Amino acid sequence: MNTEHDLILEHVTKIYDGGHGIKDLSIKLLSGEIAAFIGPNGVGKTTLVKVVAGLLPISEGSIRLYGQSIRERSLRAKIGYMQSDISFYDKMTVHEVLEFICKVKFGGNFYEEIDPYLQSYHLYEQRNFRIHQLSLGMKRKLSLIMVLIGTPRLILLDEPESGVDTYGIIQFKADLSACARKGSIVILTSHVLDLLEKVCTRCIFLKDGKIAEDLSLTGKTLDLEQVYERVYSDKV
Repeated sequence: MNTEHDLILEHVTKIYDGGHGIKDLSIKLLSGEIAAFIGPNGVGKTTLVKVVAGLLPISEGSIRLYGQSIRERSLRAKIGYMQSDISFYDKMTVHEVLEFICKVKFGGNFYEEIDPYLQSYHLYEQRNFRIHQLSLGMKRKLSLIMVLIGTPRLILLDEPESGVDTYGIIQFKADLSACARKGSIVILTSHVLDLLEKVCTRCIFLKDGKIAEDLSLTGKTLDLEQVYERVYSDKV
């Protein structure tokens, strides 16, 4: 089988001192999939996103994108990871941050996407604001734009809806679907099951660092609340 456009995790393990993390996790995600990793705090969702982003070393196993190790520098421009803290850019303006991303990450490409994204997320009027002047919600929307610009082949989002207003969430859902249609692989975590039912093609429930359920939503209607209650009945 041609796995050129696959993300493949094989026997991935990352355990912290307290015993939390992910354990012997294997999964394959295909081009165009929007996959949610679901579960209560402490089941390994954030750890999974960070190891796939190459931000955390793994103890065992391998993670490959298009047949290359996820830590290869040549893949950096193909991965969009939503940063929870953008204070590094505090003294830059909104527009300068996005120009910086286009210059450094993409070698001077995709400048033409900046203004349309700012307009669609209602940040165009704040384009000359410095980052420290923005509200939390504005920073979160800017973080989303930083991920989406250039339509990365792998998009990683940890609770992306947190702090984002309703209009921003509507736009974000539309943009994720558009990226998937163009072939992006999307991974996100969220506690908002209604959002996941509307935007995802696949929902993967983690428990104790392992996969408890792996469900396709393509062409199906599932009650994720019922699945959640069944999988985590010992925790609720």
